[in-house]
Amino acid sequence: MSQNKKIEAPKRPQGPMGGPMGGGPMSMGSGEKAKDAKGTLKKLLKYLSPYYVGLIFVLIFAIASTVFTVVGPKILGEATTVLVKGMMAKITNSGSIDFTEIGRIITLLIFLYVISALFTYIQGFIMTKISNNVTYNLRKEINSKIERLPFAYFDKHNYGEVLSHITNDVDALNMSLSQGITQLITSVASIIGVLYMMFSINWQMSLVALGVLPVSFGLIAVIMKTSQKFFKDQQKYLGMVNGQVEEMYSNHVIVKSFNGEKQAVANFSQYNDELYNSAWKSQFFSGMMQPIMSFLGNIGYVIVAILGGYYAAQGTLSIGSIQSFIQYMRSFTQPIAQIASQSNALQSTLAASEKIFKLLEEGEEEPDPVDALPIEDIKGDVGFAHVKFGYNPEKIVIKDFKAHVNAGQKIAIVGPTGAGKTTMVKLLMRFYDVTEGAILVDYLDIRQFKRNDLRTMFGMVLQDTWLYNDTIRENIRYGRLDATDEEVYQ
Repeated sequence: MSQNKKIEAPKRPQGPMGGPMGGGPMSMGSGEKAKDAKGTLKKLLKYLSPYYVGLIFVLIFAIASTVFTVVGPKILGEATTVLVKGMMAKITNSGSIDFTEIGRIITLLIFLYVISALFTYIQGFIMTKISNNVTYNLRKEINSKIERLPFAYFDKHNYGEVLSHITNDVDALNMSLSQGITQLITSVASIIGVLYMMFSINWQMSLVALGVLPVSFGLIAVIMKTSQKFFKDQQKYLGMVNGQVEEMYSNHVIVKSFNGEKQAVANFSQYNDELYNSAWKSQFFSGMMQPIMSFLGNIGYVIVAILGGYYAAQGTLSIGSIQSFIQYMRSFTQPIAQIASQSNALQSTLAASEKIFKLLEEGEEEPDPVDALPIEDIKGDVGFAHVKFGYNPEKIVIKDFKAHVNAGQKIAIVGPTGAGKTTMVKLLMRFYDVTEGAILVDYLDIRQFKRNDLRTMFGMVLQDTWLYNDTIRENIRYGRLDATDEEVYQ
């Protein structure tokens, strides 16, 4: 006959560490710290370093594709010049339109555009493959990292927040890599190419066209500074909404049993409203880029059109050159707007990347001892030898706890909510390690065993399991489920 014994649990202050589910601190997510954009960018570039050959090809093909596209308007202007000269000659009966020359120019133009499209396809294919490889490896690393994280991490972060790293954050990085990088490259190449072609046509009109840039960049800087905090809040509250949904869905029975529906809905509504506000504000400011750039571009376009008409009347410029310049002027603001738009997307990507790298750099469980002890001959005596522990190392809540339980002995651990009852079980199973002292099994420190071997010695059934079964039995009793109590216990 086994002995019965009652052990008084060490009392500790009520706080976030205690509760009906026992255990550790749990937060829905604290305010994010200031971004380390430079540090995160360096880590991201280092992570992309194995793909540098592919990235070089992407750079080459993106620039080549842009060059062929930029040359197009200049060649098309030559066709216009030939057409206008032919029409003037026909009006004055001194010649006719040279359709052969126009056909040759158009054929060359089509050839250049086909080559440009081909290069665009190649660089897009390479970049898509690289981005998918990167995100595939990231998901594998995050999944592997999660398996090595200590129990304390999951007490401080809800499951939805962790899952958000694998889904939302990795997807944001994938989207930015597959589209954002190539668009930035082509936009920069387009700006350089267009500027060169504009100055080659007429430097005076080019300076007028460039006069709108300082105003554009000033407005862009203001918008970027305003939108940055909203993009950060958007990522933050997206993780909180996902966490709330996951927590409430997986613990639906507990929420219903304790009449927590109103509180759950209120929490979700709060997080959802915050996500809505930050999302629409970030998208609104991001969407302002294009109309502002278009407005400033149209002002410059009007001035250039008037100035071009003057030079044409003076005979300084041909009609075809003016047409080419206006086309370049119209397309000049587009890559600037794209860079501005991608800069906002880059901020969101850096926010997502920072979360991913922060997770990957989290401290891991100490590895199992190489010379771990076997468990075949373990009888089951358990002892707590001067155990000290605190979820926060600076705040010890279990102080010098001593107890000994013989194999086969039945005991009950009693104490008020938050006294540390479940914490003792978690320490016994090495979900946490003691701060000082030791927990012994057959007078052997449990840290000498492998964690998996140690946990096979115990069976752990938390109180929410009984609550779940009681709820099922109640539903059966009132005819809401068709089952038997025996099936429930099985």
